[in-house]
Amino acid sequence: MMKKFLIKIVIFLLPILLIWGALEGFYRTVPSNYTLKYKRINEKYKEIETLILGDSHAFFGINPEYLDSNAFNLAMISQSLYMDHLLFEKHKDSLPNLKNVVITVGYYSLSKLKNTKGEIWRKYFYQNQMDLEVPIISPFDIRQYSLSLTRRLNKSAALVRKYIDEGTIIGCDNKGWGNYYDVTNGGSLDTESWGTAKRHEDFLLDFEDNIARLQSIIDYCKKINCNVYIIDMPVYHKYLSYLNPDKLQKVTDACNTLVTDNTNVTYINLRSDARIESADFYDPDHLNHKGAKKYTQIINQLMAGSKNDD
Repeated sequence: MMKKFLIKIVIFLLPILLIWGALEGFYRTVPSNYTLKYKRINEKYKEIETLILGDSHAFFGINPEYLDSNAFNLAMISQSLYMDHLLFEKHKDSLPNLKNVVITVGYYSLSKLKNTKGEIWRKYFYQNQMDLEVPIISPFDIRQYSLSLTRRLNKSAALVRKYIDEGTIIGCDNKGWGNYYDVTNGGSLDTESWGTAKRHEDFLLDFEDNIARLQSIIDYCKKINCNVYIIDMPVYHKYLSYLNPDKLQKVTDACNTLVTDNTNVTYINLRSDARIESADFYDPDHLNHKGAKKYTQIINQLMAGSKNDD
């Protein structure tokens, strides 16, 4: 009786174990944005003059190809200032020619808490695929040892399907720029703006922790005579109209205070820039290829101008 029971248990568990093993093998062997960026930054340490940090607005919106200096984009989708700071701390001493650090901020960047939705599964990939020590991961968390357990099965299945269809899951070029927001997402910018703004509203106004992380990066850069550029990227006007104006002003004030308190900081506020066109956007808060080229060139000019003013 016991033998039959054990056989049934094995039969029941076998498909689950096979799926788990296949997904684990997939995540451990197939190159991703995380593995590519880690590999490339290590290869380019001595060449990098400008390091770009931030979330998807930097990942898709700042193309190193259009910067005069040798730049690398270390931004990632949903990357918080908490992760920006950890990444900077890991790599800063290996960048002997670093002259500029570019960090994007947006409506929710300064209020974003660590270990929220965007990092709930991504943190394990930073740790496993970018060799990053992530303190918010508990040593007793089994998911740090099994990437296949970090995401829902349907999300993993979709990623495997993408790999089968396209032969890759990498969505950035060799300089780290996210290169698959080519034109638009096919939706209406006006229609999507409200929903996007609603998703981005966290109702938080405490910027203290993230300002401290920015200040830590700024302080190190000051020691090595490195410029820091805090950039508020362009967004679609309708999306902007749905955001809390008091919070937007607080973001602006906080960034201006960093400029006032630190001689190596420049704040570039492009969120409602007069040159913004609908054709620049993939969706209400992300630039497409055209917009990324246009605004990276604008950022490049403003960076050069700020140096000339010094």
